Amino acid sequence: MDRRSFLIGSGSILTAAFVDKANWFLRNKNAVVPFAEAEDAVKKLYFVDQGGEGYDLSLGTPDCAFPEITYREWLAQYKRFDLEKGRPISPESLKQLWEDFGMVPDELELIAEPEFYERNWIVDKSPLAEAHYYLNELDLFGGDSVNGLKAGDLEFVFDDRVLVGCHDVRVNSEDPITASILQARLLELGQNVSVEIVDHS
Repeated sequence: MDRRSFLIGSGSILTAAFVDKANWFLRNKNAVVPFAEAEDAVKKLYFVDQGGEGYDLSLGTPDCAFPEITYREWLAQYKRFDLEKGRPISPESLKQLWEDFGMVPDELELIAEPEFYERNWIVDKSPLAEAHYYLNELDLFGGDSVNGLKAGDLEFVFDDRVLVGCHDVRVNSEDPITASILQARLLELGQNVSVEIVDHS
């Protein structure tokens, strides 16, 4: 686990005055400071309130429900064995389907057993994991050794040994002001992403 804070004043938007503004929006509207630049964002990052246990960050959707997929989709997404729907299966592919997976074509549209892909989805494809990988690639915090005013917090969690819901790979925060601070920093970095605080559904 790696918990870090943002260096205030290192960019054009993220200043001490902005932190005061973020506090006002949090107290009075329970919301992120609005930016015109974020209104047409191509991605959305959600701070999902965990009911007194901080906020989990989720990319693209606040919902972390485990998806149902067919065996055909499982083969394509997780086994790199793509059998396009509506096209005849070649004799070679039929043979591989049986020898490698013990399956016949009639089984391809059945819902796959979750244990076949649950671990991979949690660690690689869940909205929580996607938020982790996306944010981990960005220069969000400035230099660790730089002294100065710091605010907010993000904790990067990566533990693929324990299967607990979809929370093995995630980013969380204990301080909701972090949502506005992160939004400002993303804009400073030229990221077309909006940040929103939501309740856990």
